[in-house]
Amino acid sequence: MREGFTLRASMRTLLGIFAASAISVTVGAGPATAVEPLPGPTPLADSWFRGPTDLSGYANGDVIDNREVGVGFPAGVEWPVVKATQLLYRTTDSFGHPVTSTTTVLMPDRPWTGPGQRPLLSLQQAMDALGLACNPSVTLPTGKSQDLAMIAPMLALGYAVVTSDYQGPDMAWIAGHQTAHGVLDGIRAAQRFAPLGLSNSPIVMYGYSGGGHATAWAAELKQSYAPELNVLGAAEGGVPGDLAGLSEKQPAVGFTAWGTLLGLAREYPDQIRPQDYFTPEGTAFAETLTDGCLSDLLAETKGVSLDQYSTVGNILELPSVKQVIEENSLARTEATPSMPLYVFHDTHDTLIPDWGMTGVVQEYCRRGVDVQYAAGPGVDHVGEAFTGMPGAYKWLDDRVMGRPTTPNC
Repeated sequence: MREGFTLRASMRTLLGIFAASAISVTVGAGPATAVEPLPGPTPLADSWFRGPTDLSGYANGDVIDNREVGVGFPAGVEWPVVKATQLLYRTTDSFGHPVTSTTTVLMPDRPWTGPGQRPLLSLQQAMDALGLACNPSVTLPTGKSQDLAMIAPMLALGYAVVTSDYQGPDMAWIAGHQTAHGVLDGIRAAQRFAPLGLSNSPIVMYGYSGGGHATAWAAELKQSYAPELNVLGAAEGGVPGDLAGLSEKQPAVGFTAWGTLLGLAREYPDQIRPQDYFTPEGTAFAETLTDGCLSDLLAETKGVSLDQYSTVGNILELPSVKQVIEENSLARTEATPSMPLYVFHDTHDTLIPDWGMTGVVQEYCRRGVDVQYAAGPGVDHVGEAFTGMPGAYKWLDDRVMGRPTTPNC
């Protein structure tokens, strides 16, 4: 599916063997023998998603294939007022290796009546998943994506919407660079596919929770990775910005802990090897999560800690694991958002506490970023997804309309 995948996988396997040996010596986990890595996501039956094995003829964001699909919500209720086009495109993983991904572009059946060209909203859905069938390219056509209903207000205003499978072909949940590349190259693909007529569209980005994390990383890396994109602003809510701090202070229980460990292991298999840290029962449990979507992971990991299956103590405190988590925390490098930001987070968010993002906001403010921070009214994480959305959409529309920002750093 990806150029150089076999070679990269082989090299990483060799590196993993050395890592396994080091762990065994360090923590006394047994003889230095190679352990089979946990399985990656099950490939989709639809071969359209696989694309060519040789991607050398494509640049990042180039469209490889396209097709029209129907979308709707709930299942069985198609929305004829929206035309959906899926684009298979080239992007890169966290290390610059070429991979393919898919984006779905939604065009409303009404004209844009505002200034300039029809704007493009890059909507990052909160997938928080490990399985390929959880991607919007699958859930939108099958009527399983409630995000379509949440996008409806922007479609009604005449916005085109691009929503990408930003976690990549390995479903590397929470891997910041892979995620940012997937988002930015999905926007590029939408603008490069001439039949859509979006080549000169102004761009705004939106996401909440896992989608907010993807939006925040795309905002942070846009200037270095895709400087040509005309992104007017990004609205990001419920973001696990300080992933390192959250991992240290939050109990290693539930889907966030499991998702972080297993998702990052797929992107950093030489540094994070869950199969070396778990009891046989823990490995078997982790394998049951291989293709889990958000609802599955929430149910199956509720009250289940990493520690109860660990043979090495606190897994998230292992030096190699901790280093990767630090690398995937926002505001850790000089990469800085180059567009205004609207950041919203609930004051009583117990799943992803607001202090996990307020420090990032303070650092952005210190660097001179135009940030408006909106504290939620105390409705917890899920409630803020609904109460915070209208203000975020209004702020994005203000950027397109050319109204002044109101930063509150």
